[in-house]
Amino acid sequence: MSLEQLIETIRREAEKEIEGIINSAEKEAKEIIKKAKEEGRKEAKKIEAKGEKEAKRAREKIIAAAKREARMEITNAKEEIIQKCMEEIRKKLQEMSGKKYREIVKELIKRAKREMKDFYIVATREEDKKIAEKMGVEVKTMKKGIGGIIAKSKDGSKEMDLTFDSMLERKEEEIRIAIAKRLFEEHDN
Repeated sequence: MSLEQLIETIRREAEKEIEGIINSAEKEAKEIIKKAKEEGRKEAKKIEAKGEKEAKRAREKIIAAAKREARMEITNAKEEIIQKCMEEIRKKLQEMSGKKYREIVKELIKRAKREMKDFYIVATREEDKKIAEKMGVEVKTMKKGIGGIIAKSKDGSKEMDLTFDSMLERKEEEIRIAIAKRLFEEHDN
């Protein structure tokens, strides 16, 4: 399984999990906008009573501030949702097991074999050790992680970090953009 396929699998699973989050985010965003508009209107009416000229300037200021605040709250809410999605992706990867996980680790080991001749792996799970041993690959140590492997050449000249943690880190911005597009792009227009 290629990195792109892994990312696609992660993306599909994340989409399933975040469908529930979408409705909540939309409601929260609408509520924030509604609240900000209501506050802006209330303040504007109070100021209009003091005088038309002063009221106009103050109203514009208040509405602009309310809009800025609403935009900031929406931005913060979106960021929080994206963070929750990233955490959910990490959790799903960590919980992945069975045949699906074994197939991914086998593909990662095959990839390492194509790139390096004489290597060993650092496993992140006990299951990795079993898979590697079945494939005739030496496992030297364990490293804490959510899954995947690190392949190291025995002469120390090359290292491939194929852990889920590392792959997520390398693709984080791309994943965050995809989540944002999926959740917010069609709803923002």
